[in-house]
Amino acid sequence: MSLFDFNKLSRPSTQSKPIKPIDVFRSASSLDATPNDLWRGQSHALEQWEEHRNKNDVLVSLHTGAGKSLVGIIIAQSLMNEGVQNVVYACATNDLVGQTRKECEERLGFTCTTRGGGRFSNDAFENGTGFCITNYQALFNSRSVFRGDLRPGAIIFDDAHVAEKVIRDCFTISFDRSKNEAAFNEFIKMVLPYFEAISRREHLAAILRGSGTYNCTMVHPGAVVSIAQSGALISWMHRHNIAQDFAFGHLADKLAYCSIFISKYRVEISPSFLPSRRLELLASRDIRRVYLSATLTSEVDFCRAFGKRPAVKIEPENDAGVGERLVVLRRRDQLTWKGTRNPEFSVIASSLSAQHKVLIASSSYRAAEKYKSVAVPPNVTEFSEKLEAFRRQTHPGAFSLVARVDGIDLPHGTCRVSIADGLPTGFSLCEQYQFDCLEMRNAFASRIANRIVQLFGRTNRGRNDYSVIFSFDDRLISWLSKGRNLALLPSLLQRQIQLGRSLVDQFGISDVDALPALANQVLSRDPGWLTFYRDTVSATGVTEEEINQARETDAAILKAAQAEAEFSAHLWDGRADLAREALGSAAQEVASADRRLAGWYSIQLGHTYELEGDPESASKQYADARSRTFFDITLPHPTTSASVASAVIPQNSLHASLLSIFGSDRAIASNPWSKFDFHIRKICDASLSANQHEEAIRLLGEVLGFKASRPEQESDQESTLDVLWLHEGAKTAYLWSLKSKKKSESLLNSEEVGIGHNHLQWFATAHPEYSSHELWFLAPRAEAVAEAYPSEKMKVVLLEDVQSFYRALDQSMINLFRMPPAARVTEIEAMARRQEWQPDGIRAQLRPVSIKR
Repeated sequence: MSLFDFNKLSRPSTQSKPIKPIDVFRSASSLDATPNDLWRGQSHALEQWEEHRNKNDVLVSLHTGAGKSLVGIIIAQSLMNEGVQNVVYACATNDLVGQTRKECEERLGFTCTTRGGGRFSNDAFENGTGFCITNYQALFNSRSVFRGDLRPGAIIFDDAHVAEKVIRDCFTISFDRSKNEAAFNEFIKMVLPYFEAISRREHLAAILRGSGTYNCTMVHPGAVVSIAQSGALISWMHRHNIAQDFAFGHLADKLAYCSIFISKYRVEISPSFLPSRRLELLASRDIRRVYLSATLTSEVDFCRAFGKRPAVKIEPENDAGVGERLVVLRRRDQLTWKGTRNPEFSVIASSLSAQHKVLIASSSYRAAEKYKSVAVPPNVTEFSEKLEAFRRQTHPGAFSLVARVDGIDLPHGTCRVSIADGLPTGFSLCEQYQFDCLEMRNAFASRIANRIVQLFGRTNRGRNDYSVIFSFDDRLISWLSKGRNLALLPSLLQRQIQLGRSLVDQFGISDVDALPALANQVLSRDPGWLTFYRDTVSATGVTEEEINQARETDAAILKAAQAEAEFSAHLWDGRADLAREALGSAAQEVASADRRLAGWYSIQLGHTYELEGDPESASKQYADARSRTFFDITLPHPTTSASVASAVIPQNSLHASLLSIFGSDRAIASNPWSKFDFHIRKICDASLSANQHEEAIRLLGEVLGFKASRPEQESDQESTLDVLWLHEGAKTAYLWSLKSKKKSESLLNSEEVGIGHNHLQWFATAHPEYSSHELWFLAPRAEAVAEAYPSEKMKVVLLEDVQSFYRALDQSMINLFRMPPAARVTEIEAMARRQEWQPDGIRAQLRPVSIKR
């Protein structure tokens, strides 16, 4: 028992509290763990925030491990001292709530309350003597207590870079098959007729068996509107107590606006885009919001989470959090163990964990299965306890972390070795559908980049920290092999990845036993490694062209994300017409940067027509979605606009392409060619971006009957090729490398020609069935520097010849549009048979020429 109770002593009645954040820090209690001083980045961040403290939306961005939580706690206390009522500090996980409380009380001595498990830890928040540390779920669930008298006057959002996923969870009703098989089967019975109506019964059956091409599928919007407006969906929820879900209050009256996804294991119901602009905590002008984030190279996910860009962005220069990393990327099929090629993942992990503490970070529980002989993911109730035990563990071993890229800190000697297994995607069925089924690679690029930064930061938390990160996963390695993807990562991490690739290639590492040996040398601070790292890490990096292309794509998708926020706000208000207006132009504009994202927008536009009872207009949007994604996605086809072309059997791929453009309506009210012309014509404008030029060439190939793609952006293969035209009938391929932004006097350089050799080698391996192929540089002149050695299969197509060819094609398309339907069908078939529109004829018109040296 204490002899002296200081709490009973009276205080001066004129006591004032410091408000400036630096003064708040200086006023902190002197405890054993209290830092002597702030780091430079922390100090600068607080000083800059003070200048903007009255703004509603301020983003403070610091490197992972740079102490942003301390900055947030000081800001929270500063707002408390100012007199702001109900200051809330939001964390992404319960583990972080506990860590932040410790930092608040044990390092600074500030009074705080925590809320978790449905209760406050004390009454300090309610009586106004302390701020509340809680999680996002407590803030955003439909039964949140943070309203009325407890409505926040200010919110600090920690880990804002991962907020989109956490907030989306609060707006997602997820029903697991394992919880109630009968209820799951009843739901399937409810939606089955809608799959049967579009001839996709077996597709759904394969998903439910787990034997389909994909792991999940989407219930098409017309079906969602039908079962929601009829009351069947909500009745099913009430019968099976799904209405107890914390998200139900948000969605109960909005079910017709949602998307529904089905996998073998569960059903998920959620809005396609978060209605952030209709959430009081994110939209109110009376609430001051401060967002704490790791360094962001893109604001796309921030915008998708909070419905806006930050009003002020604070990014102080600092070295804290920038630690040393060796990133080892080696495909499993390039490794051997005891003379056996392609060893099991568990064998590799076992070899590493026999000598080191290893964090195995898997993208899903299914992916984690292959490591179960080494480490099993702890369940939710024992997670924190087992993680803490792993932190304290002093002997080698492994810990399995699943679908988590944030909130787990294992700095310094806690853990220095990790295995990154799989691309950090698919954390929801909506994500799985978008990434795996629609292959929305570009739309996810910034999200994946942010998650990789976090994933690689789990075991590396400061300027004097160091770690080794391994990956043997094809998809992750392939993603990190593309310059445009690397360009989205912080510059140091870009260089560390390229340094690791160089090291692995030079040593020719192929034996599993070499992996722990390599880690041993690096972690024991081998002088040779330290010198190599110092000499090499500053000399690598992605090209300026790759950086510019990544920026162009990101800028287009960021603009589109703002349109998504406006769309969802109008839809939440029940204004389908305004929602459609908000997203319609974005779908056209974003197609150059990401046609798959534009296809997803077409599905949402179709949804707005379904809400208005116009399935025919919806079906035409779905036709756009199919042309931008895949023709076999589960969407209805138009039914009442059959034309004279409907019975025509395509004679070749060009014939099929022309019929799809002109053959869908009996009387065409507007030129259907115009939406193609809108994008392809951009190749004639030199001022436009490389992304727009690439999409123009891709779409031109598609119109001409080629299977046209942009391999660097649309596939998981290690290809940096800009555009690929495949003609399956003629087994002919044309590879495009666009240099349309080069100045007219510029020659092809040796690096560009060298990359061209890589393109040809990749194609020969990936498509051996194609007997004829060439690589075409689209450039202003057909000359290369003397040091370059082009292949005979490399040609140059002059930009002026592409433009001339397109003008002729455009005139042919306009002529088709002006014809009566019957005559048009006849002319389409005739055009599709003409020699000048076959692959060799198209080549002759584009006039590729050999490269001069």
